[in-house]
Amino acid sequence: MIAKQIFCPFIFILFSLSMYAKVPQSEKEVLLALYNNTQGENWTTSWSLNKPVSKWYGVQVEDDHVVGIDLFNNNLVGQLPNSISKLEKLRELNLAFNRLNGEIPEGITSLKHLKVLRMGKNSLTGSIPENIGNLQSLEILELLDNDLSGELPSSIGKLVNIKSIVLSSNELEGEIPDSIGSLTQLEALELGDNKIKGEIPENMGKLLNLNRLVLLENQLIGFVPNNILSLPKLRLLQLQNNNLGMDMAFQKSGNEANYAIFDVGQKILHFDQKPIPKFEFKADTRMADTKFEDED
Repeated sequence: MIAKQIFCPFIFILFSLSMYAKVPQSEKEVLLALYNNTQGENWTTSWSLNKPVSKWYGVQVEDDHVVGIDLFNNNLVGQLPNSISKLEKLRELNLAFNRLNGEIPEGITSLKHLKVLRMGKNSLTGSIPENIGNLQSLEILELLDNDLSGELPSSIGKLVNIKSIVLSSNELEGEIPDSIGSLTQLEALELGDNKIKGEIPENMGKLLNLNRLVLLENQLIGFVPNNILSLPKLRLLQLQNNNLGMDMAFQKSGNEANYAIFDVGQKILHFDQKPIPKFEFKADTRMADTKFEDED
């Protein structure tokens, strides 16, 4: 009986400690820098700074470390601190649909555990960090609808676990890196509404898991490689408003009927006698219908 009376309070203490465990001061300082840099007092849902970090809105803590920040559509205004690199255990950073400006901090590329990086629908400028390929745990990269410029880094081909790259509606230029063909886990590639030029790399035909390819509204030239058109899982293909040609034998074979949306020009294609609507950019966001928040 005595042992039980001692044991129960001990369990309660352990539970309390786990609920209110403190993150390292260095990580808390990064969060405070984010708060101060982006007018935290004016956020839609602000942080109660007198409470434990684990109780701050959108912050996920595991084993006394910050592993997730989800401040989607929360009225963040300002720039990200480069010190974000100190959140060494961070797995998810979702800051989409805010009013962030300035460049993407180079320090983000040192977050080796990062799986989700969502910063679409902001006003970010500058180029995509050249060392983006260091994020080898990354599965989702969404930076659409910003003011990013420069070329796609060739190191993007090192993102061996990437499943979705969505960079539409920016000012990106240069050519699509050949290294894209190395991303064998890639399921979605959206580069529409940029200034990308050159030919579509033929080795993109190696992307056997690709189901969505959006390259519309660019300056691409040449022929669309048949091995890309014949990718087994590709169901959405948008290439309109480029200077591209296609092998007519592909169209005559009827292979385009395998697509939910197959748009290479200015027309709506008809499959099974039913019209398939164009996959349009939303007027208020200039982006394809991309999901920004993961389901629980």
